[in-house]
Amino acid sequence: MPDGSKYVLRTPTAEAGGEYVEFEFDFPENVFAPPPHIHPSQSESYEVLEGELEVMVDGEWQTLKVGESATVPPGVNHTFRNPGGPMRARNFHRPALGFEPFIEAMYSVCQEKNIRGANDPRLRLHLAKIWREYPETLQATRRRDRIGMAVAGSVAKVLSRR
Repeated sequence: MPDGSKYVLRTPTAEAGGEYVEFEFDFPENVFAPPPHIHPSQSESYEVLEGELEVMVDGEWQTLKVGESATVPPGVNHTFRNPGGPMRARNFHRPALGFEPFIEAMYSVCQEKNIRGANDPRLRLHLAKIWREYPETLQATRRRDRIGMAVAGSVAKVLSRR
């Protein structure tokens, strides 16, 4: 991804019969973190393999260290951040639903649009458009994020037609 993060697919949706999808997240310091969001019908789990990951679950932040894990139940507001050093974690979404194609779409748009850095203003525009295409997988919870994504997604659609 443009911020230097890597999302390595370890167990594809098809291989797990749709029960889950497993990624390994490899994040640099200060990775571009998603806004607080929910997965309406999925749980999300993190297991730290290297470094530390801060996870916010229902408004409460906790720091996960190597070997520690956290699971976010469906419909619970959450996000994450990596404020210090490299970090690797296993990540599961159960059931898989559209999470794998969501990650693939994010990667593809960055390649197609030649987005090379987290500060490229097109990144947020196109990511907003993609978020809105996967409402069964994730939804922003803050009103300002939903409004911003609606506007940014519309701008990205117009730009995509050019």
